[in-house]
Amino acid sequence: DGGEFGDVWEENGDTWVEVKPRYRRRAVGSGGKQALGGRPFLEAEVSTAAFKFSSSTMRNHFNMSLNDAAKALGICATAIKKVCRKMGILKWPYQKLKPIQRKLARLREQLQASPHLGGAGELQQHIALLELKQEALLKGEDVEVNDL
Repeated sequence: DGGEFGDVWEENGDTWVEVKPRYRRRAVGSGGKQALGGRPFLEAEVSTAAFKFSSSTMRNHFNMSLNDAAKALGICATAIKKVCRKMGILKWPYQKLKPIQRKLARLREQLQASPHLGGAGELQQHIALLELKQEALLKGEDVEVNDL
């Protein structure tokens, strides 16, 4: 479990969630190889300050895998999932963003290679549609990506 959740509030158009870390149940200083170091040796080394995450902070990390984002934010992946659900984001969008970004890169390459050939308008329309889907995913909206 990633911690206890405090308040959820709106401020300047952003949704904010407060996550309060909770103590692990193991004794101080114990923990094997699998425990990533276990608990600190001194209780004073344990931070009890709450983390505050905004929806824009989360959106800035959507281009990373969930585990990479968790490392960057300094909390576990489970806590990120819970924060996202509190903010109305049902699923971490990275897995849906990857194919859209790959397809956009491929289409832009095709367009640059042959801008004057027939079908350039169709390519630009497809690029615009993919950019809209990418933008929606980066906002935290759920988008269908099966028709790429």
